[in-house]
Amino acid sequence: MVNLDYTLFIQMANFIVLVLLMNFLIFKPILRILDERRDQIDGVMDEARRIMEEAERLMEEYNKKILEARQQALQIVNEGRVRAVEEQRMALAKARDEAEAQLKALRERIEKEREAAAATLRRMVQALSISIAERLLGRPLETKEGAKWES
Repeated sequence: MVNLDYTLFIQMANFIVLVLLMNFLIFKPILRILDERRDQIDGVMDEARRIMEEAERLMEEYNKKILEARQQALQIVNEGRVRAVEEQRMALAKARDEAEAQLKALRERIEKEREAAAATLRRMVQALSISIAERLLGRPLETKEGAKWES
């Protein structure tokens, strides 16, 4: 059975003193350490979030710059193509003009040579005609008759 004497009050006082001592010596330091650790973890988590946000921002900036660089490269390639097509067109036009000029010069030269050959042929035909006429007639043609043929 339980005795209710003065030892009960001493045990209660011991218990209260022990709880107070444990509170000051064990519970409060442990709670303070847990609070510091929670604050430290929260700080690290905030820093990690900030670093992640910075990394995302840098990644977006990187992707944006890559896209701009690709667009610039594409633009440069397209400009190069346009320039090459224009240069090719100009070279073809120049070659065509040179070919036409050469063709014109050749046609003029052929025409001059044809006229010279025709004139030579006319002279040869006249001389041959006079020669044939003289053989057929059996006598030399007079200057008046030969002059008719030469004109």
